[in-house]
Amino acid sequence: QGAIKLGRQTALMSLVSMLLLVLTMRTVSAFQAENPQVGGFASSFALVEDAVFREFAPPSPWAIVEHSHPATQIELVFAVRQQNIEILHEVLMNVSTPHHDKYGKHLSNQALHTLIAPKVKDINAVLEYLDAQGIFNVTKLSPNGDLIQATTTIGKAEMLLGGVKYVRLRHQQSGATAHRLLSSYSLPTEVAQAVDFVSPTTHLPASRTPRVHAAGGAGEAGFPGRSNVPKTLRTLYSVGDAVGKAPANKQAVTAFLGQHYSHDALQKFWDRYCSPEGLVCGKGLPKLVGDATSGTPGVEGMLDIESMTGVAGNVESEYWGFAGRSPDDPANEPFMKWLGLLSSTSDELVPKLFSTSYGEDESSWSKPAAQRLNVEFIKAGVRGISLLFAAGDEGANCKGGRFVAEGPGSSPYVTAVGGTTPAQGYPQPGSESAVGLSSGGFSSYWPQPKWQADAVSSYLSNTSGLPSASHGYNVSGRAYPDIAAQATDFCVTPFGCSVAGTSCASPTAAAVFSLVNDMRLQAGKSPLGFLNPFIYANPKAFNDITTGSSDGCGLFGRGWPAAPGWDAVTGVGTPNYMKLAAAALQLA
Repeated sequence: QGAIKLGRQTALMSLVSMLLLVLTMRTVSAFQAENPQVGGFASSFALVEDAVFREFAPPSPWAIVEHSHPATQIELVFAVRQQNIEILHEVLMNVSTPHHDKYGKHLSNQALHTLIAPKVKDINAVLEYLDAQGIFNVTKLSPNGDLIQATTTIGKAEMLLGGVKYVRLRHQQSGATAHRLLSSYSLPTEVAQAVDFVSPTTHLPASRTPRVHAAGGAGEAGFPGRSNVPKTLRTLYSVGDAVGKAPANKQAVTAFLGQHYSHDALQKFWDRYCSPEGLVCGKGLPKLVGDATSGTPGVEGMLDIESMTGVAGNVESEYWGFAGRSPDDPANEPFMKWLGLLSSTSDELVPKLFSTSYGEDESSWSKPAAQRLNVEFIKAGVRGISLLFAAGDEGANCKGGRFVAEGPGSSPYVTAVGGTTPAQGYPQPGSESAVGLSSGGFSSYWPQPKWQADAVSSYLSNTSGLPSASHGYNVSGRAYPDIAAQATDFCVTPFGCSVAGTSCASPTAAAVFSLVNDMRLQAGKSPLGFLNPFIYANPKAFNDITTGSSDGCGLFGRGWPAAPGWDAVTGVGTPNYMKLAAAALQLA
């Protein structure tokens, strides 16, 4: 009898297991686009809920505050799968490779979105699911519907995503808040197969935070010395008296996590560092775009716009700011909100170039999500829009003895900007040395592109003092940074002259390329667009930085050394405007 009873129990357990398997297979996990560590099915949510705080701890510097209130408004973005991505990549390389017969022949936004439009059935799968769940405030963020936004309550979003629970988190440095999941989410099979990811779910927004070593300083008191201000930067990068003259030229910086901009602070910066030197800075006050722009000035936001307008005079500028949450807007993923707005802005209105100081470890986005972000970057390049990103301020970014890649700078489809510091002879061109904080290395996600292979191979073969292979870097991966610029001793109003980080370098380098764009536009040519093939084809248009190194592991550990040619701390070097403009004007 005992054996019969045990057999019945085993059969019953097998039946239950089969039923659970059938139920599980009816729902597939959405691509866990924003965190590779989470995954699962709807049937697991009841188990996760009670343990969510200890099983999925948020990354520093975020801290859990409480469960999100179900009535809180949230903007969900469904990244619908696109088509013809291989063709899109081919178009990018054709229009971006110097001397290709299609160089500079960028696609219109309409032609681009027609090329990669999702299947109608995939768009309908998302729209019908939202409609069935009673969510009617739905908007297509892009011309072809590859980004669909649904505004709803967190309570409904939790049901929509398989019964998960949102929590409210606070950024301990900035005070910004975000509503995110600390467990996996699920969608019906036909919806999950139609999308790359949904946000905001598990990924938390990040940003570069420039280092402010002291309030004020000699430069702020009126004695610049070695401080980086518009005059010294224009001398260092051979800008001279060049200013923008093309009416269609436009440049922009982005800001996240409530890094606000102040008209008053920018005007004071110009009054202090531009007008007394007879320099033209900016072209009127910047246009403000986004849900978080004006307010108490933040050091990051003011650094970006002051540096860009200080170097590229008489070029129309814009400040694109996104908080992830503002008093009048639902919670959202600020980085995706920027990409959605970029995708929907017309060719006539969109800036030709963006500088962004957003960054985090490459693995903060899962590979499927990072692949989709790459497509969004490619879309910009195909339209002739340049994207420059701060490489990072962690040197080789040593964690647990291993060098960890940082993104989005590690993406092959953006230009990563490393950092330098003044050296003997400053501010004469070339008077720079690599600075320890400058991040660089090799991607663990993306293979090394052809356009940089020779330069990277030369560095690895001919440079002494490279870090030990025990640090786990992947020399076959995409290598970064691509270029560099000054990253220490910046004067930022109202924060003084001791600001440092590649957040200084990115808008500075971007401003130089903005002026190069201006020269091409004046000549009736297209903007440069995706910069990297042009950069590696013209290394002599940069100041080669051969001294210094990035920080490695521990207090005195060395990272990547600077060397002749490309290196993993300063890229091919810092920009020389006159040489870059000459090279760019030779192209179609």
